[in-house]
Amino acid sequence: MAKQFPDNKAALLAEIDRDWQSINRFLDSLSIQQWLHIKNPDGWATLDHVTHLIAWEQSVIYLLRGKPRREALQVDEALYQSGDYDAINHAIMLLHKDEPLAQVQEQFQGTHAELMGLIKGLSDEQLREPYVRFLPDAPSDAEGPPLINLIYVNTAEHYRDHEKWISETLGI
Repeated sequence: MAKQFPDNKAALLAEIDRDWQSINRFLDSLSIQQWLHIKNPDGWATLDHVTHLIAWEQSVIYLLRGKPRREALQVDEALYQSGDYDAINHAIMLLHKDEPLAQVQEQFQGTHAELMGLIKGLSDEQLREPYVRFLPDAPSDAEGPPLINLIYVNTAEHYRDHEKWISETLGI
């Protein structure tokens, strides 16, 4: 079955809000030990998952502002262009692994609020445009998946995935 995406801004915002509330309730229930010291086999603690979510949300913010997403992720051009998401995500994790918990928690909330402000300013028509049209120097007739899909996979779907993976790592 093909993946289902929201088809308008109201549906997108509702799904993002639902999954944002869920991951925040979940994260708020965790101890410092669960945030920092219990890791999955790849070495990711909860903090690493959250810095990852921040980085990818920031990449959407950059896209919406006409800047290269790679700059928000803070990975080099060759790595980004490789499309090797495991390697990109590993680089993001290494970059942020020593950030203080309170700073990460604050940044998670702030980045999300900033992104939501940008999304709310978009029309349904803009959300249906191919996301590549928002990239710097993209031709106005570029084709590809709509912006709404890119936003969805970097927000609502992403929160659900990481909440599940963190929960599995913590055994809860």
